[in-house]
Amino acid sequence: MQVGEVIGGSITDLLVQVRATAETCWPINFGAFIKIKGQNNEIVGVVVDARYETLMKARPTSRWIKERKTFHKIYPDIHEKFLSLAEVFVLGYAEKDASHQVLPPAPPEMHSPVMSMSDEEIKGFHKVDAEKQQVKIDYIYRLIGELPMGRCIDLLRAIVDRLEAFGLARDAVVREISGAYMALGEEEVALKVSSLLLRGR
Repeated sequence: MQVGEVIGGSITDLLVQVRATAETCWPINFGAFIKIKGQNNEIVGVVVDARYETLMKARPTSRWIKERKTFHKIYPDIHEKFLSLAEVFVLGYAEKDASHQVLPPAPPEMHSPVMSMSDEEIKGFHKVDAEKQQVKIDYIYRLIGELPMGRCIDLLRAIVDRLEAFGLARDAVVREISGAYMALGEEEVALKVSSLLLRGR
């Protein structure tokens, strides 16, 4: 399902205008995996932020309407007065039935459609093997290095929750993450992060 279009960014992060309506509001959430058709490949990313930006000159003021249905009857064009934006962290790309958890060679074209990833696509990108309890999350190093600590932990929790749904033990996924912190020389942080992630939400 298409959830938006690329309106800016680079090979590391993308800005997506989300297709928000009164019915769907936000079709993708924080931590959602998405894909974008790139040049000879399919770029894979994860939503790390979502926000509104007004298109009106004056700052919006409170409407004080409790019922959303009533609100949308009074202001049916409200979604046309704001940009609904999602920031996407690029995790890697896929090409010719192979996935790579490294940066793509080029960003996608402007206005490229942004699609939600299916369960099978997410499993394939992460090379999930529930029987052997194995998963590939090499992009963790870039998440740790580039995102603020608090947001990174919230995002890692969302990723662990998602991967756990595919039959992986939670501690197996968390072990991969703590191993990345250990490899970066962050032993104390690794213990704290592991404790937080093992507890879930």
